[in-house]
Amino acid sequence: METDLETGIATMFRDATMESVVLELRTKADWNRFSDIKDTAKQRTKDEVDGFEQDKPELLIKARKELINRAGSLRLEHPTPFGTDKFNKSAIARQAAVKITNDHRARLLGIKTDETDAFSELKQDIHAREGVRDHARDAFALTNDRRAGEERRMPTRDR
Repeated sequence: METDLETGIATMFRDATMESVVLELRTKADWNRFSDIKDTAKQRTKDEVDGFEQDKPELLIKARKELINRAGSLRLEHPTPFGTDKFNKSAIARQAAVKITNDHRARLLGIKTDETDAFSELKQDIHAREGVRDHARDAFALTNDRRAGEERRMPTRDR
């Protein structure tokens, strides 16, 4: 069960990841990939919300049927206390509504997580590309000793 707190934290984490990626975007291809990730996540979220609102009555019926089938099946769990009704119509309707709402929230949270993962992957790709560019400069800095005169010929603790 996902709560509003989990969704809020996922949103904050996605936003923080997105802001850190924006600072590192340098090429047009990076910006295009960033825009594609945002647009895809936005479209998936819109499709999920629209689909949920449109299919909500069918989802409720399906969830109610599953709950009724489970209530009527033989289970080897703790027996139902004497005098309780396993087929309480209002309880089953409430449980079905909670189940489909939680499933919907889980799918929305999954979309946010996928978007965050895509931003992280973009950042890693940028770092890998930029890291190759810095190898030559770092190697040159290690081999090129710019100390002057006698100081250059003196042994150091590194050697």
